[in-house]
Amino acid sequence: MNLYDVITLDIRVFSNAQVLAALNRNLPDAGGRLCGCWVSDIGELSRVMVLREFAASDELLDARQRMLLAANPLGVGEWATRIESQTYAMFPFLPRIEPAKLGGCYEMRTYHLKQGGLAPTIEAWKAAVPARHAMSPLVGAMNALDGGIPRFLNIWAYQSTDERNRIRAESVKQGLWPPKG
Repeated sequence: MNLYDVITLDIRVFSNAQVLAALNRNLPDAGGRLCGCWVSDIGELSRVMVLREFAASDELLDARQRMLLAANPLGVGEWATRIESQTYAMFPFLPRIEPAKLGGCYEMRTYHLKQGGLAPTIEAWKAAVPARHAMSPLVGAMNALDGGIPRFLNIWAYQSTDERNRIRAESVKQGLWPPKG
């Protein structure tokens, strides 16, 4: 099972360009396979999300430990006000995430689940994702492995926020989304 490391960086206002340049220089040597990097423009601003894939848990933990011990983690220490890492596993019916530009707008949603709710959620998504994915690409849906509140993260790609709103409304109208149950 491949693991995904989601790093959320809260950064100083107006430092996006410097942070992205530093990540571009430092991520190739930071471990794992880079799957994506996004800057928030809606919601909580001055936030960057980095998504890396690891083939083994010891590789992920080693990379995370190096980041935690570094005086200048990922080269962004000068601009970062908070760095958080979370570990996820892809829903078992989905393929691994391949780096790609799938749109100009990406939606990341994290849902908290009740205890025992993960297995039924995965099954509901397994049934509903093919029709919904045909409307807009699902980058990935994955469940957290690092304890705390049971939760899952999903990432959708759209060409624009207008397209996101149209597709979301149409999928609900057609009864394709959200998944039943």
